[in-house]
Amino acid sequence: MSCNFESEVSKAFEKLLKNETDYNVIICIGEEPNVKEFHAHHIMLRCRSEYFNKIFSDENIEKKDGNYIIKNSNIVPQAFESILKYLYTGHINIININEPDLLNILIASDELKLKRLTKFTEDFIIEKHHQFLRNDPVGILQAVYYRKLLVKLQEFCLRSICSEPKILFNSEKFINLPASLLEIILKRNDLNLTEIEIWDYLIKWGSSQETVLKQDVSEWNQEDINIFKGILQNFIPLIRFYEISSEDYYNKVKPYEGILSKELKDDILKFYMVPGYKQEFNINGSRCSNNGKYRIKSSVIKNISSFFSKINYYQDIIKDDETKQTSPPELPSPHLVLYIFLWISLSLTYFDGIILSETLESIFLCFFIHYLIIK
Repeated sequence: MSCNFESEVSKAFEKLLKNETDYNVIICIGEEPNVKEFHAHHIMLRCRSEYFNKIFSDENIEKKDGNYIIKNSNIVPQAFESILKYLYTGHINIININEPDLLNILIASDELKLKRLTKFTEDFIIEKHHQFLRNDPVGILQAVYYRKLLVKLQEFCLRSICSEPKILFNSEKFINLPASLLEIILKRNDLNLTEIEIWDYLIKWGSSQETVLKQDVSEWNQEDINIFKGILQNFIPLIRFYEISSEDYYNKVKPYEGILSKELKDDILKFYMVPGYKQEFNINGSRCSNNGKYRIKSSVIKNISSFFSKINYYQDIIKDDETKQTSPPELPSPHLVLYIFLWISLSLTYFDGIILSETLESIFLCFFIHYLIIK
């Protein structure tokens, strides 16, 4: 026969914490001026937390008047108070805690290496407070990104930013974003921006990192170019230059060509000038939009539309001008031209052993545009 007295044990430990009977640990939590002192028992902390166990195992731990002294400025006092009670009783109620305090508890539990509590709190925030995360994914991501256990929350924030990137790139926080975090964002395939937009934002971010640079790039000397190159050197491989139109490249990228390697500049030039040329650098494919589909290049749409419009235009001129010939020469059928164009495009540009989804979408779009034109 057995009986469960767990609740009585829990209440006894809670009373021990509250009365501070025979405490031998003084814990100073928070940053000045918001620092609070807590009293606890080292045997309880040692058996409940890997973090505290490691501290007490250190022979050089600070002691004063027979008490262990522990300081941590990475945790706010309100969050630690809830967690300390959890360490003594095994219970914590986070249902009615407001969202900023809930985030502080999550950060504190991760700091103290409380894996079960961390996972529980993280899942609760994502499931019950996703709107809070969407309201400030940038600030939350900055708060949790360097914490290895908070992978789910990091990914949630990254997806939110990539889906609606203007909440980051148009905010005041953008120019102060750490380089390592910006690098992670620019590596993602689901970043919902065109490549030239990404380039513009990168230039904005890079320019704000060094105040000595003049706003007008045409006034830069070689030293300025070298400084800017050093700032952006880790980001250049992340820009998919081959997704940028030649017009945008000339107007927006070329002024900063000094920060690009000669090999990359030569390869981009070949890509723009040699039909069917396969690039050697930045072979990362197209970024995906937030619904997972590849973007269709606007230049392809524009060229196809213009081509068929010209054919119809000249055919109408020939038919209306009866004075020139009795039997005007016919131009190639738009249908035939479409098929030839698609076959050449598929063979030279996209054929690589497989047919990419981008290719299929382009084909369907071509037929749709053609249908609208002939109508």
